[in-house]
Amino acid sequence: MPGTPAPEKISCPACKSEISGDGATLHARSKQLEEWIEDAGAVEKTEKVIESLEAKLAAEKQENQELKAKLEGATKSKTGEKTNEVVGTGEAKPKRGSWW
Repeated sequence: MPGTPAPEKISCPACKSEISGDGATLHARSKQLEEWIEDAGAVEKTEKVIESLEAKLAAEKQENQELKAKLEGATKSKTGEKTNEVVGTGEAKPKRGSWW
């Protein structure tokens, strides 16, 4: 109610820490709040590691594409521009008869 004073300290419903009645002052941290703060730092570190790994992966993909292009160029020059051509004997396999 508007005319009644707020309680001096209450327990935060989310983190269970002791806060002032108006929510402006933190009187005592709970273990749960401390764990959340530590976990937030771990998430940031993990994100940085993931970003560095993604950068390495992109560099490796780029290098892989460059090596594939060099390999294709080398094979085309050795074989006279005819790559991936299947050479067969020209004989057709006989078809199997019906199971009847």
